[in-house]
Amino acid sequence: MLQWFSSKNDGLPTYSLLVEKPCRGLPEGLDAQEKSGEYRQRCDRLEAELFAQITDENTPVFVTFLKEGQGLLQFLAPDFKGGCLLAFSSPLRAADYARVQVPMKKFEYFCSSPAQAAFGIAELREKAGISHIALDRCPRCEIFTAVDVSNWTSAVDLVRIWKIAKAIQMTRCDLYLDYARVAAAAGDFLGARNVALELVGHVTAEDPRAHVLLAKLGLVLMDKKLWREARTYLGLLRQDAAIAQLEAIRKSKRVAF
Repeated sequence: MLQWFSSKNDGLPTYSLLVEKPCRGLPEGLDAQEKSGEYRQRCDRLEAELFAQITDENTPVFVTFLKEGQGLLQFLAPDFKGGCLLAFSSPLRAADYARVQVPMKKFEYFCSSPAQAAFGIAELREKAGISHIALDRCPRCEIFTAVDVSNWTSAVDLVRIWKIAKAIQMTRCDLYLDYARVAAAAGDFLGARNVALELVGHVTAEDPRAHVLLAKLGLVLMDKKLWREARTYLGLLRQDAAIAQLEAIRKSKRVAF
């Protein structure tokens, strides 16, 4: 059976600055790095490492779908012959998407293993006309990749797409973090904050390093709300050690990047 999570996401953390301005764009230097051959090589190396790892097809909570009533949330567009099923690599990502894109609705989080998800996708393909699947569609911009599932035959296909997406996500996360840290160390606190917010809003909110950085930036910018919101995220991610370290930094009034 698939695992169910609560449909209530009222307590999900957020950053007020992201609500006010979901997209800030990237500095030219960071944009150039993301388009470089070196970045592509880093993605390829990480992708190869993930492919070398064996993934159990019965791994629980591998993919999360948003369920309303008897159906799963999908994206409809003229480019698709059928619907595009929205899938997420974690309940947190699914909840963030639901909060931003369909805030007036309540969903149940339909979590499954690769084998269960592959079976469900095959059923939807046959009975509901689903033709594509989008993994971790960003809730704050229109850029996303839809994969044709018409020829999928097993969970191996889903695991493959998951690993490709994760390699890109992890490489982007490291790239953005490195850029933001360098900017912060050079005294460009607002620039560093904006890149860190782009990371959280468009790449992943699940890496605690981004929230630690934003908490530190909240201190140097004397932005109490940013500080509180970053600590709330760290609490959700159960990063007690990081929170304790940040409290020590706050008391000492010495922030290092």
